Amino acid sequence: MRYLKPIFLFIAMAVLASGCGSPQDSNSDDTELTIYTSVYPIQYIAERISGDLAAVETIYPPGVDAHSYEPSTRDMTKIAESDAFIYLGNQMEPFADAAAEALQSEKVSLIELGEYEELFLSLDGEHHHEDEEHHHGDFDPHIWLDPIRMIKMSEVITNHLVEISPENEELFQENFQTLKEDLTELGEEFQRTLSSQPNRNILVSHAAYGYWEERYGIKQISILGLSSSTEPSQQQLTKIIDEAKEHQLKYILYEQNTSSRISEVIEQEIGLDPLTLHNLAVLTEEDIANNEDYLSLMRKNLDTLLKATE
Repeated sequence: MRYLKPIFLFIAMAVLASGCGSPQDSNSDDTELTIYTSVYPIQYIAERISGDLAAVETIYPPGVDAHSYEPSTRDMTKIAESDAFIYLGNQMEPFADAAAEALQSEKVSLIELGEYEELFLSLDGEHHHEDEEHHHGDFDPHIWLDPIRMIKMSEVITNHLVEISPENEELFQENFQTLKEDLTELGEEFQRTLSSQPNRNILVSHAAYGYWEERYGIKQISILGLSSSTEPSQQQLTKIIDEAKEHQLKYILYEQNTSSRISEVIEQEIGLDPLTLHNLAVLTEEDIANNEDYLSLMRKNLDTLLKATE
């Protein structure tokens, strides 16, 4: 997807040249911070830390595939006029990378989590990525699916918000401690629930769950790569089917916002029952209507894993 970056950059520069950095920008209002984020878990953290002091939104519309999302002119304008844009970056989000590059001269604070390599390192200190067959960039971007890494993300974001609004440091730190407790409890639930499950393998449509193997011993057999558009070769496909049969898997785990013809073929070939995992990159319209959040969706994922690993 890197070939898309020049297109994004062109759009961004055109928008900025049109005057979105005027004195009437929303970030001139110091009564409330305006923050935009890329993936939903970053939005969730920023909301929890800032409380009522910030209006926080993700740039991704409900239900889109974050791997292939393209920006609108309105997206670029909103980001340029905000106080902060928080994103993964480091070539994991082509749109966000291009937007940040174009916004360097604007007043908006650009917070790139990809600069913090410790967020992506495995427990042995190496870069965490899926096997070379599905390699996509330097890091596996799905760090938010590990509650403990979410704590580290939250700490980084808290520190940046303190830099932006130092007079609110005490509130930000208090909110961080509350969020840390919630995420620690969630991580303990995952550990306690999955530690005694007899099956340690899951067949997933998208290689988003590598951090679960390291943290909880749940190994993903993935059909698509780290990007949901990365399809396997015929040789890889045969290997996936053989491995699923070897482990006598009963279920195939799809995601809430993506579909894959190849995954459906494998489901029918082996006779698997479908289940759904939420990758949390974006919320769906249904999630929003049901007031779902990071914690509730992760607990639903845990229920799904409990069934898939029985």
